[in-house]
Amino acid sequence: MCGWRYYICVCIALTSLHTGLCQDSSAQSLKDQPREVYVDVGSELRVQCDDEPGEGMPVEWRLNGSVVQTGPLLHLNSTRLEDGGLYTCHHPSGGDAIQQIQLRPGYPPSPPDIRCWAPSYPNKALCTVLQTTETHLPTKYIITYRQWDTGTVYPCHIILTSVDFLCEMKDFEALARGSYLINITAINGLGSATKLMPFDLEDNVKPDPPVDVMVTASHRRRVLVQWRPPPSWPNLGMFPLKYKVRYYWGSSKEPVEVESHDSCMISLDSLKVRRTYHFQVSAQELNGIGQESDWSEPVSATVSG
Repeated sequence: MCGWRYYICVCIALTSLHTGLCQDSSAQSLKDQPREVYVDVGSELRVQCDDEPGEGMPVEWRLNGSVVQTGPLLHLNSTRLEDGGLYTCHHPSGGDAIQQIQLRPGYPPSPPDIRCWAPSYPNKALCTVLQTTETHLPTKYIITYRQWDTGTVYPCHIILTSVDFLCEMKDFEALARGSYLINITAINGLGSATKLMPFDLEDNVKPDPPVDVMVTASHRRRVLVQWRPPPSWPNLGMFPLKYKVRYYWGSSKEPVEVESHDSCMISLDSLKVRRTYHFQVSAQELNGIGQESDWSEPVSATVSG
């Protein structure tokens, strides 16, 4: 969503209902490039066709090439989402468009929600934005953060390769404790909305799941579960991890959970012969800081006799 072009908008009162038209800042001719017109869904819209070809000469408005209104005034009493599109003003006999308007109905943004977690404690945290209202318009987000008791403001660096809107906070003071204040602003052609959110780095520590989970079934109803720490965890020497293994058989969702504090492997015995079990592993900072990771993808093994 951050790849959308952002328009600088000037709001013009059109009616007593305070309908706003937001125009592209480009200075190109209206005949060559449509004006971007943003309008609230449900509001009234009035646009006059400029530069009529001659006094008393009829004109008509077309939407995406089809005639929708005759006369110089384009009037929508209550704009709907489906009214969006390219409106052109023409002389009925044909010829080039006298005026072009790209109508974009939608809603102004609401204060967005934001979720942040620290998979690489204490080096960085990630944040994703959840827009609580669908605006139907291109929306830009600006996110900054600072320590609660200091004035230095840092940007949340946008990760452009992410499918969802994701940004990275990485200018933390080494081993800094206490809360940060996150400031997020959503902006589109109809307005903006801001939300402030406290963020405690330690409370939101959440490692990524362990990787390369491998299960080996041996004789005597025993299996060996092995894994590797999440590559995103930066310093196992200073901040070691503890792990939890859960397993269940068939489609049962009542798993058994066991912990492993000092090793990336665990041996499980007394399992049922010829039964297929599914194994998953999660990680957490050794001293219990923050939250457990999500579970790794299940790996299955059948117990032999």
